[in-house]
Amino acid sequence: MFTTLLRVGFCCTTLVFLSACAGLGATPTPTPDFFSEPEPALVIVDGRVLPIRHAELRFEQSAAVAEVLVTAGTQVEAGAALAHLATAEHEVAVAQARAALDEAIAQYELLLAGAPEAVVAAAEAQIAQARAAAQQTAGRVTAAEIQAARDELQEAQALLARLTAGPRTTELTQAEAALTQAQTSLQSQRDALSATKHDAELRLSQAANVVRDAQDAYSRIYWENIELERRYTDDDLPQERKDAEAAALRAVASSEAALEQAHLALEHARLAEQNGIAAAEAQITQAAARRDQLLAGADSDQIAGARARVSAAQARLNQLTGSARSGELAAAQARVTQAQAGLAEVEAAPQPAAVAAADARVRVAQANLEQAELMLAKATLHAPFAGTIVKINLEQGVHPNAHEPAIVLADMSAWKIETSDLTEFDVVLVREGEVVQLSFDAIPDLYLEGVISAIEARGTAHQGDVIFTATVTPRSWDERLRWNMTATVSLGDL
Repeated sequence: MFTTLLRVGFCCTTLVFLSACAGLGATPTPTPDFFSEPEPALVIVDGRVLPIRHAELRFEQSAAVAEVLVTAGTQVEAGAALAHLATAEHEVAVAQARAALDEAIAQYELLLAGAPEAVVAAAEAQIAQARAAAQQTAGRVTAAEIQAARDELQEAQALLARLTAGPRTTELTQAEAALTQAQTSLQSQRDALSATKHDAELRLSQAANVVRDAQDAYSRIYWENIELERRYTDDDLPQERKDAEAAALRAVASSEAALEQAHLALEHARLAEQNGIAAAEAQITQAAARRDQLLAGADSDQIAGARARVSAAQARLNQLTGSARSGELAAAQARVTQAQAGLAEVEAAPQPAAVAAADARVRVAQANLEQAELMLAKATLHAPFAGTIVKINLEQGVHPNAHEPAIVLADMSAWKIETSDLTEFDVVLVREGEVVQLSFDAIPDLYLEGVISAIEARGTAHQGDVIFTATVTPRSWDERLRWNMTATVSLGDL
């Protein structure tokens, strides 16, 4: 493994050699922001030139690309739309969910509003009609009228018995079964969705391991090639070694793409778990409301109306089977009482159980609409920050490749250097805020000054060493430098 910690003596020898070589060529024009040559170094590590911020953007769903709104090199603001997938199916789903929500809200508001004015007017008309009938005292009694009165009495008594007896056993049993089923379904949903989420977490962990293995393999081949290049003074590095390094780099990129997909799958599983549990809980609320409504039975207004109907039927029968006018008047008055009870029932407020059930239906419809809108929003790729479009891997009418980012975005307004081989023996020698010297393989005569702006708190095991990443912020810049160029970070003997 290439050793990153160089002793001061070796650095001095190297600097003498470089100084001698520099004397053979033309003297470069000094620039105030650059160093003409480095100070003797205590720590020398390699790093990469990176933009201050970059991101590989991917769609979270699979569909044909409908439109690409940017081109490579385009400057975009944070939140800007970059590309759209085909959204016809999602738009239909949103429209359906919104219609279902409107219907649920309308039913809920209708329940709270009570009976329409026409129904109330009809009940009031029945009262007026009953009062008018109470004033009638004439009429002959026939056998058919007596039989009709008896039938009316039996029907009224049966209705009263049904209301006072409460819900039928079969109805209550069905309601209890529906509630139990909803509770069981909630647990099943929790178990299934939790298992799916756990599986996604496992796949994410496995994908992370694959990335680390690929990175380790690439680092090993890379440093072996560096060592071989030093040995081959006259000939180039063998092609098979170059091919092996390129293949290892592609494996790193592929594994990182798979890791990103695993991240997206985990987020989708978490969202599905939240929505699934919310829907199952709403079903429990609806089933419990139905059960409570049955247990509550008929209200006092309904029972009062039934009793009034029995009284009216009994009075009518007594009137028809007797000759006293008082019986007929009593029956007429009972009909007035019945009509008044009917009006009270119409004007009564809805039962709490029915209101709860209607409210649960509204919340279920709202959750379905939010889910549909979320899926529609995910069909558009947005810029998470202001920057420059570096690369686009999208083609209109074609599904995005899951193994590569759809768009690469970078903020190249500033640059940084991240070290790649700072070992645990070196990291104890550096501090945040220290000034370092930067040199670059591609531009041997360029030296810049930088400041260590961050040091990774946790190291990573790599080929027997523990490697830490330090971030260096250059104090000046050279336009010849490019993303991913190799840099050398030297900490002088301060």
